[in-house]
Amino acid sequence: MNDTLTILGRIKYNFQENVLFLLILMLFLPNYLMYPMMIVMGVFILYELIRYRDINVITISVFILYTSLVAASVKNWLGLGVSLAIIYVIAYVAAIKRRTSPRNYMKMQYYIVWSSLLNFLFNFIHYEPKWFSQVMNQVMALFNVSHLPAWKLPEYGVGYFRAYSTFDNPNFYAFILMIVILVCFNQIQFQLTFKNYRLLSFYLGAFVINGYALFLTGTRSIWAGVVIGLFLILFVQRKWTQLKLSIFLGAIAGIFVLNHPALFPRFMQIADHTSIRTSMWDIALQAVKLEPWFGKGLMTYAFLFDNTHAHNLYIEILLSLGIVGALIIVGFMSQLLWTIYKHAHYLDYPLALSLLVAFLIYGIFDFPLYYPQTILLFSAIFCLPKRD
Repeated sequence: MNDTLTILGRIKYNFQENVLFLLILMLFLPNYLMYPMMIVMGVFILYELIRYRDINVITISVFILYTSLVAASVKNWLGLGVSLAIIYVIAYVAAIKRRTSPRNYMKMQYYIVWSSLLNFLFNFIHYEPKWFSQVMNQVMALFNVSHLPAWKLPEYGVGYFRAYSTFDNPNFYAFILMIVILVCFNQIQFQLTFKNYRLLSFYLGAFVINGYALFLTGTRSIWAGVVIGLFLILFVQRKWTQLKLSIFLGAIAGIFVLNHPALFPRFMQIADHTSIRTSMWDIALQAVKLEPWFGKGLMTYAFLFDNTHAHNLYIEILLSLGIVGALIIVGFMSQLLWTIYKHAHYLDYPLALSLLVAFLIYGIFDFPLYYPQTILLFSAIFCLPKRD
């Protein structure tokens, strides 16, 4: 009996010691592993949320109630489901913040980069068990969204392939990679400052590998967010020499792309694809005019039309939440920025600030948060530690 209790005690201890790692790792796993692991970890983090009640959720609770009522009033069941799923995001953020000391915040960044390297291999290994496809088809049928295209997309275009690794869409994968690349770059600056050349080599290698993965996604608009985010880290940290060198190298890279169009087929098709985006925005804006104040709940574009979202952060917010919901989000973002301003340390906030700006820039062309991996990893970066 005592031996059994000892073994259980060790398992519990090892689990508690590795919760932060597991919460990050699961976001990079294939869906058929990620979702079961999310359920198991979800039970644990929801239990912790109820037990400790150590996170202020007033603003976000108002947001959940608002979006749920709006979605239910128009029978937007997919939007209602996504609204309720935000409770999981709250529990996830609480679990991360509960463990975020200055040391653990650095460890979390290491876990993100390490997991991304493991995840990179899945660009070349595409496997999905039949049972998982059947389960997901049944789940999506419950939300009555059969008019949407398949979540798992086939090979893209003629003459090129867009990588998406374990994710269902190359744009979502590109957003994850943007986060990882900013983490790598932030850590490169950190390790340079403290002369830890072993970790510096690790993050430099990961920066190159994930940059190559970003190229494989074929996502064009993400590069604007990535470049501005990288420059902002250097600007905030006042690394003027590196900033000048980066601008110079960026200009050379831009010239190279323009002079070698055959190597970048999608980059040369921007004009041809722009009309697709603008037509989606026009359709969404017409719907906004019909319901300007409250919208029809989250996932309104998916509820009304034949795509998951309007491919624009700002239009998507107005379409789904209306002016009232947009004001709630502005209030939440203001609260977040005030918290960062009051409590964040100069070793931590450059990453969070650069990610926020990069996200707002990329949001002009896409809406990357309708997916568990993207919103959870994005949220984890803002779980900044409090330093004395």
